[in-house]
Amino acid sequence: MHADGAFLQLVVLGCKASIAVLLLAAGGAKLADLAGFASTVRLFVPGHARALAAAIAIGEIVAGSASLSMPAVGWLSPAVLVICCCFLAAWTVGYARHSGRPCRCFGALSRRGFTAAGIGRAAGLTLAALAATARVPQVAIQLSLLTRFGLLAGAALVATAAFSAAAAAGAKREPGLA
Repeated sequence: MHADGAFLQLVVLGCKASIAVLLLAAGGAKLADLAGFASTVRLFVPGHARALAAAIAIGEIVAGSASLSMPAVGWLSPAVLVICCCFLAAWTVGYARHSGRPCRCFGALSRRGFTAAGIGRAAGLTLAALAATARVPQVAIQLSLLTRFGLLAGAALVATAAFSAAAAAGAKREPGLA
C-alpha cells in the first residue's frame, strides 16, 4: 500500500511516530516497575517472568527508538505491527482470563485492569500500526545523521521521563514513603 498525497503521508508518519513514542514511554515505565510488570507477565507465562518482563520493556524501547529515528527501514513498521498485534492478543486473553487485574502496561503509572475498553484501545493501536506500514515516498523520510541522533536523544528523553514518572509513582504508593 502506498500513501500518495501529503495528507496520507502525514497520517502514516503521524501513526508511526505516535506508536514509537508510546513504545518508548511504555518501555521506560515498565523498567521502573519491573516487579509490578513481571506480576502481569506471570499471569500469561509463569516461568522466568522477570526476565521476560525486562526483555519486553527493553524491546519496546529499542523498537520505539529505531522506528522513530529510522523511518525508512522497511522491516521496522511490520515489526511494530507484530508488537501491536501481541498487545491486542494479550489484552484479549487478559480480559477473558484475568478481567479486572491490572495490566501494568505503563508500570506503576497504570493500574488499569484488563477490560473490554482496553481491547478497543489495543485494536485502535493495531489499526494505527497497520496504517503506519503504508509506504511513503523516500524523500518524505530521508533524515540526516544529525537528525537521527536528535531523534534518538528525544527517544532517550521520553523513555527516561517515563521511567522517572513511574519510579516516583511506585515510590509514592509504597507504605512508609511520602
